[in-house]
Amino acid sequence: MQPWHLWTIAGICLLIAEMLTVSFFAASFGVAALVTALATAQAGLGIEGQLGVFCVASVACLGMIRPLARRLWRHADGRPVLTEAMIGVTATVVDGIEGRGGAGRVRIGAEEWRAVVPDETAVEAGARVEVLRVEGATVMVRRL
Repeated sequence: MQPWHLWTIAGICLLIAEMLTVSFFAASFGVAALVTALATAQAGLGIEGQLGVFCVASVACLGMIRPLARRLWRHADGRPVLTEAMIGVTATVVDGIEGRGGAGRVRIGAEEWRAVVPDETAVEAGARVEVLRVEGATVMVRRL
């Protein structure tokens, strides 16, 4: 089996994996693997050249595909979706939030999220807060 066959198989598998997610992360690497397969088949690259092409293509794809996808992840009227839609939403503190460095829990709609505050201010349970930003599974909030 030729090296470009392996890159093609890897690219197809990554594109199939992307169908199970919505991040366009696997798709970026899938396209990079297919570009590497094409370059390897055309130029007969060695392993160093293949890895170099894959790295460059991966960075290029991540730089182009993900921003494009983020623009597409909006409602037709321009409203944000996913975690971007949570910014500015009012939440209720379920477990008190300690000052900077400490965490608590807030209820946003029907979900509970880990929450932190950007300053030394502690927020007690039952207080209303506004979501400032989302970092992974943690929301940064400020007291209203």
